[in-house]
Amino acid sequence: MSEANQQVQFWNYVLQVAETLEANSDANAKAVLLEQLSTLQEAFSEDLDPVDNYETFVVVKLCAAIQRVLSEEPA
Repeated sequence: MSEANQQVQFWNYVLQVAETLEANSDANAKAVLLEQLSTLQEAFSEDLDPVDNYETFVVVKLCAAIQRVLSEEPA
C-alpha cells in the first residue's frame, strides 16, 4: 500500500472513531472507545516513524495515552 493510501486509511479510521463515539452516548461508550483506541494502535503503530508521519505518530501516541488513562479509571 502506498504512503498516500495509508494516510487516507488512517484518517478515515480516526473519523470513524469520532462518528462511532457520537453515535454511542450511552453507558457502553467507554467500552466502545477503548476498543476503537486499541484497534487504532494495533493497526497503525507498526513501523511508525515520527519523521515521516508526524501527524499520525502524534495521534497514535495520544490514543495510547487516552486508552491508558481510561483503563486505569474504575469502569
